[in-house]
This record gives sequence, C-alpha cells and structure tokens, in this order.
Amino acid sequence: MRRTRVAAALAAMITALLLQATLVGPLTLPVPVSIAAVLVAAVALVDGPATGMSFGFSLGLIADLGSRHPAGVLALSWLALGLLAGSASARRSVRGDAAIAGILCAVSSTAAAMLLIVVHADGVTLVHTVRDIVPSLLGTCCLRSS
Repeated sequence: MRRTRVAAALAAMITALLLQATLVGPLTLPVPVSIAAVLVAAVALVDGPATGMSFGFSLGLIADLGSRHPAGVLALSWLALGLLAGSASARRSVRGDAAIAGILCAVSSTAAAMLLIVVHADGVTLVHTVRDIVPSLLGTCCLRSS
C-alpha cells in the first residue's frame, strides 16, 4: 500500500512538472500559474498537513533543482503551502476547495517571488510580483476548478 502511494506521488510530481514546462507555462506566459502548486494544495486538502508538507517540499525541491533560481525557494514556499492547505482541510466544504487552493497558491507564488527578490535572482522585481498577484489568483482558481 505504501509503495503504491509513493509511486503514485512520484508519477503525479513528474506529470505536473512536465505539464507545467510544456503546456501550462507557455500558455499562461505573462501570468505565473503553477499546476504543481495546485497539486500540492489539492493533496494537502485531501490528506492533511503532514502529507501536504512532505509532498510540497519534495515537489518544490525537484522543481528547484530543475530551474535556474536558487535551490530551496519553491521547496520552502510549497512546504508552507502544504501546511496551510492541510490545516484548512478540517474546516472546508466541497465548494470552498477551489477558493482555498487558489488563494493559497497565489500566496505561495507571491512568497516564492519575494524570496527570489531577497536573494537577488535575475529577472524578479517587486513591481512584477505585485502586478501578478491577482492574475495568478484567478489563474489558479480556474485551473483548480476545471
């Protein structure tokens, strides 16, 4: 049972990262929409904060290692996303899932951008981060509800 869940989690991680890189990222280019962050929020909403934190950290670390920004930024922000979404799972309704996931994903992407600003990553500015908060929120809510 445990091996099956681990294999399913790895398959979901790889699929989400491949879809992000090939389909979702290019289609939503001006707006930072992350299918991987939505996956972390969905797993945490279903399985709770412990699973959400471990899944978010693992997926974030894999995404960090495959990108050009400093390692640990997405791992830290998606770990927090898993914790917050998992904590909200006890008090949720079915209708509120998309709203919770969308809001938490937008907060997570904003936190990751702020961390990138702090470490002086190339191409990340405060103006772009603030400008992209609302479109990111709308994009992740639409991605989660479909």
